[in-house]
Amino acid sequence: MIKLRYSLQILALLLISGSAVAQDDTKEVNPYKKLSKSFFGAVKRDIPNRNEKFFDTSFYAKISSAQTDRTLDNFRRVHGVIVAIEKTEVDTQGCKMATVTSIKSGHGKFLWYLYFDQAQYIQKLVIDTFSDQWFYKPKPISNINFTRKEVLFESNPFIKLPGSLYVPNNLKKPWPAVVLVHGSGPHDRNMSIGRNKIFLDMALELVQKGITVLIYDKRTYVYQYHDPFPMDSMDFQSETIDDAVAAVNFLKQQPGIDTSRIYIAGHSQGALCAPLMAKKCKVKGLLLLAAPGRSLLDMIPEQLDYIASLQTKKDATAEAQTNALKWQVGNALKPDLTLQSRTILPFGARPKYWLFDRNYKVLDVAKTLTLPILLIQGGRDYNVTKKDYDLWGDAMKGKPNFKAVYFDELDHMFFIGEGKARPEDVTKVNHVSQKVTDKMADFINSK
Repeated sequence: MIKLRYSLQILALLLISGSAVAQDDTKEVNPYKKLSKSFFGAVKRDIPNRNEKFFDTSFYAKISSAQTDRTLDNFRRVHGVIVAIEKTEVDTQGCKMATVTSIKSGHGKFLWYLYFDQAQYIQKLVIDTFSDQWFYKPKPISNINFTRKEVLFESNPFIKLPGSLYVPNNLKKPWPAVVLVHGSGPHDRNMSIGRNKIFLDMALELVQKGITVLIYDKRTYVYQYHDPFPMDSMDFQSETIDDAVAAVNFLKQQPGIDTSRIYIAGHSQGALCAPLMAKKCKVKGLLLLAAPGRSLLDMIPEQLDYIASLQTKKDATAEAQTNALKWQVGNALKPDLTLQSRTILPFGARPKYWLFDRNYKVLDVAKTLTLPILLIQGGRDYNVTKKDYDLWGDAMKGKPNFKAVYFDELDHMFFIGEGKARPEDVTKVNHVSQKVTDKMADFINSK
């Protein structure tokens, strides 16, 4: 599923975070709680030009500020004005922070989520219905004998990426390790989506099984609106592959790791790019989690048609957005597209990005690899489908280094569910199925 950093979020719903304040005069108040209280107080009092203080002056911040105003106007129209600003909670989301606040209106309570950037400016507001769980809660941990280390590694002199290294304690011999690589879009190290953290689920399960895990904030998340590289230079290499290779090289320098047993586990677009990563750095094997077997441009129209099929009544706005995106895909597929073309393309990406996608034949690259490869696919996944799973199976047929596992009940995030998967499923509280992490651990721990 594609969500580039400036994209309209058409194919998935991403919950974010908001806040109010619980003050204690004897303790220092969290700065994000203070910011949230100040912002929502200004909203409640309807102070003119209130956004100037809370959003930066960039082009994208102005877009976000306008979207926030529209969200607030829609809320007032449907639910009335704010009556009370209640409790606030704070969540760390990689190198950034989020808050959530219980807001009371005349029609009940709601959760207002705010995302902040590294400079403590608001990036987005999302309003959700009230629920008891506001942020992520991990599953019970049975083996707490591990350490989390905050790390920073360099992909190139202009790109430094923060991350977390989960290390088992007291192992008597070097242990295997894995780098988790995101799909497309600006993801934090935990791959936070709503109240779920997909990569953190995986990391906590794997480290308890004696595996070191490196997760990191993606380049397009750390530098989301202030890029040290121009958009015209962005393709799969600069967005994903180069940083994953740097993460592997960083792991090889860490003490206690068996450098001959380092793996890459890529999810979605990360899995699509994994064979190219294996060409650029020496790893023991690849774990392909929901791996596309074709170009993203081939998949986007199918994703859009699937989502449209779920609609029970006509939605003119959604239909117009779908048609616009399909038209952009058509532009990206035109034979005369060049690096110099000036045309509207999907998700704001430039020609270089989509030319790379068009020309990259993942299955041809994968067939040249001799290292162990494990493919894991969910049967309820509409982003990467059984069509892709079958393409992989056909291409790798007869190759002893390739294994594939298919779970009927799992979706794109490897959440268990029933019936047709829907975009909003990712915002419901859930966890990565242990069937998946068990398969990953067995593969990594095998000799």
